Amino acid sequence: MKKDKLIKYIIVNLITFTRILGSIIMPISYFKHGIGRFAFFVCLLFFTDFIDGRLSRYWKVESFLGSLLDTLSDKIFALVMIAILSYEYPIVLLVLFLELAITINSLFAFNMNKNVQSSKLGKVKTFVLDASISVIYIIIAKDLYFSYIPNTIYYFISKYSTNICYVLIGIIVGMQIVTLCDYNKNRFKEIAKFKSLKGMKMKELKEIWYMLSNREFYINNKDKSLKELLYRNEEKI
Repeated sequence: MKKDKLIKYIIVNLITFTRILGSIIMPISYFKHGIGRFAFFVCLLFFTDFIDGRLSRYWKVESFLGSLLDTLSDKIFALVMIAILSYEYPIVLLVLFLELAITINSLFAFNMNKNVQSSKLGKVKTFVLDASISVIYIIIAKDLYFSYIPNTIYYFISKYSTNICYVLIGIIVGMQIVTLCDYNKNRFKEIAKFKSLKGMKMKELKEIWYMLSNREFYINNKDKSLKELLYRNEEKI
């Protein structure tokens, strides 16, 4: 990888990694500084999710490693956001339960050597979840910025904040249920394609690193099962 590409590759993945680091800090921020600063922190981390994927495509540094890191950071970020929000709205525990179900479903699919790449529906669900929860946090912290917005808007938010939050929670739950059903439907269709890896030899670390970091390899193989790519194809089952 050329030096300029390597620098861009590192920058993009560092931006993604900040969500993992930020997710660890989030509970500390919430319990130490309250919901106001925490809401701002959540929006800042949400912005990193918006920018890293676009940067990787613009700079042409997409990779399996970046994709995996992005998926991991999104999942950790979402679960921590949801868990903390359940302190304010206990009904959000339902959102947490469904998100854990989706996570377990993906882990099971990976263990069964199936493609765990996020579908378009899954990506939409993730965006809706992150954006909706960020908005809920902003609404909860409305008293911190009320002096910067028109009185009519502040009055509207104050009067209907609970209703808005419950509508957003309902949208999230609906998207999660549809996504979970879609994942299960796709996994069922892939049963016939399942290929056991028993007896196959895993590739050497040098090959695995190439596979994880090389953009061309990612573009050509992103729709394949990652677990199977870790093993030598020439080995017979």
